[in-house]
Amino acid sequence: MLRDFSFRDYTFSDFALQDGRILVKQTGAHIPLNGEFFRDFARGASFAAEVSAISAARQARGRLGKSKKKRIRISFAPVTPYPWYAIWAVSHLADLDIVRDPAAADILFYFEDCEYTTRLPLNADGRPVLNGDCLDIRKSMVAEKFREVFGYTLDVDPLIHHGLALRKSERNGVHDGQIIPCPYFANTQGHVFQRLIDNTQDGRVYTDIRTPIVGGTIPAVYLKRRSAMARFSNDNFRVDLTTADEQFTPEEQQKIIAFARAMKLDFGGMDVLRDRKDGRIYIVDVNKTDMGPPTALPRQDKLTAMRALADSFRAFVAERLKADAPS
Repeated sequence: MLRDFSFRDYTFSDFALQDGRILVKQTGAHIPLNGEFFRDFARGASFAAEVSAISAARQARGRLGKSKKKRIRISFAPVTPYPWYAIWAVSHLADLDIVRDPAAADILFYFEDCEYTTRLPLNADGRPVLNGDCLDIRKSMVAEKFREVFGYTLDVDPLIHHGLALRKSERNGVHDGQIIPCPYFANTQGHVFQRLIDNTQDGRVYTDIRTPIVGGTIPAVYLKRRSAMARFSNDNFRVDLTTADEQFTPEEQQKIIAFARAMKLDFGGMDVLRDRKDGRIYIVDVNKTDMGPPTALPRQDKLTAMRALADSFRAFVAERLKADAPS
């Protein structure tokens, strides 16, 4: 049976207060405890409740109509996503049956908020595993695969590069980017160095093109607007819903999808920047446990985006099950 959103599903033991931030123990994510957190929490809880209501109404209609169509059962392991993760809303809106016991699922989803592992920490038992081969999303791997697919480079060597560069952690979701002059001879362990991209149109408003990937498709795109002060953070003063066709050329879309395939990413999100100096796009981050939709996105646009992702996800899951079915 599908588990609808309820605060009773999550206890205080799932969280801890650490250095003025909330630590999500399951994933290791840190959330600043400030006014913005409470605003975003309220928005997220309201959206999760709305998704649950839509899902419950759909199930009720199915029971009244006495539908005998078997719903696809999906299980997440080793971690079950919270309602603020995109896959939670997508699975509900895709009318999938989320089950806690992986042994009872038709299809599995490898969900773990870590950048790198050497082996899949779950027993698939011959069933398809979404994101099951996406084991390395470190920034260095992103830069390597980007270079292979796009044919030009994102990363720089801080020892020989002359000019400004961006230093950032290999870890996912840290948002610790710093602009530094190069050559740079200090300790570089645990960090990557990237070219400094001017992702503005006017030199003032910085735009990240957040690009969800679902089974080799790009169902929706978010434009996340940030001020110069919040350039490398996740603080958006505005988010707009758009499409891949509006933001990328057909060739760019093909390469983004090829890059996702090279990263072995079935479902997740990418941060894409367009440099106004050379006009080219750069994929700077990959997230296989994507949060979303962005809280600053208007309510109706959130539903529109999640429904688009859900339609693509439902089709992709059905396709994977069919491909992996015994002949």
